[in-house]
Amino acid sequence: MSGDYGLEDLRTSVASAALRAPAVSEWSIGMHVHHCCLAMIRICQSLIASTPPTPRSRFSLVTALVFSSGRFPRGRAQAPDGVLPRQDVSPAELGTLLDQSERILTEVHDLDPKTWFRHFAFGVFDRDKTLRFILIHNRHHLRIISDIVAA
Repeated sequence: MSGDYGLEDLRTSVASAALRAPAVSEWSIGMHVHHCCLAMIRICQSLIASTPPTPRSRFSLVTALVFSSGRFPRGRAQAPDGVLPRQDVSPAELGTLLDQSERILTEVHDLDPKTWFRHFAFGVFDRDKTLRFILIHNRHHLRIISDIVAA
């Protein structure tokens, strides 16, 4: 995967949006792509709306492990309501959301590095750590997509 936060791999996955493998995931491939887009957009909007400096955050062993390993344990977290995917999302809508995700990711690269995002479980991240989180998150879902395709 390139440094594009997995956007190209997510775009490629849209062709298989309807594919499901209940033994791997309750969500279809399209739902995984939809969730990734919703998360990227919402996280970036939070960065844009934040006011530096970055608030202090407590140390979390779980957060440290996720960032050092670059992986989330599968099946442990529940997505917040605002980023839950719809089952009926169309490939055209996914394309539009991927375009929007790409634009907003480009926009946040120009923000003050001390802008911040507060994750509901992992705490507060500055801009660069937030972008790393997005990459880890998307890779997690791309692994699941790969497993759905292979099932």
